[in-house]
Amino acid sequence: MTFQFRFMPWPRCERAVEDLQVWATMPYVPTPEREQKFLFSQPLYAKQTLLFYYSPTNQGYPRTFDSLTELQRYKVGGVRGYYYEALFANAGLTLDLATSEESSFKKLRAGRVDMVPAVESVGWDVIRKTFPAEDQANFRVMETPLAVGHNYLMTARAYPNAEQLLERFNQALAKLRRNGVYQSVAARHGLRVDN
Repeated sequence: MTFQFRFMPWPRCERAVEDLQVWATMPYVPTPEREQKFLFSQPLYAKQTLLFYYSPTNQGYPRTFDSLTELQRYKVGGVRGYYYEALFANAGLTLDLATSEESSFKKLRAGRVDMVPAVESVGWDVIRKTFPAEDQANFRVMETPLAVGHNYLMTARAYPNAEQLLERFNQALAKLRRNGVYQSVAARHGLRVDN
């Protein structure tokens, strides 16, 4: 089976799957609301979301936190449509939302926000691609992860033959894991594939 990939903002991806315009989207995290409408693949890769901050002196920021409410004095950025919007809202924090990871990190570097959440590998990749080396050295992460989990492929329950197609995908994924191809590709991109 041959796939055609399209890159779109998160909310458009989810709508395209829900409206049956595409078979699937990735990477996504199951939520109770999503599980009512969508099916999820076997885990694609492990991830942890960290809070990044920019500080030449590495002072003025906590290293850890027990509750997000401890961060209420900081202005937090983020990307519109990401799962963590609800986490911060429930903790009483308002996010300054951008349309992309790059925009969010540019706000961080410019001092318009104090910290931004990002999947660890994605955050460091954006930093490497967006900023000069002298700026890269001043980006840091808090030790406490915002979230730890896995990402999945997501397809609509109403898509024709959705369950059969998802089963074929899962079988192919398992085969790539068994023969080592998946681990090789994941390692090249800094992804953890443990389940």
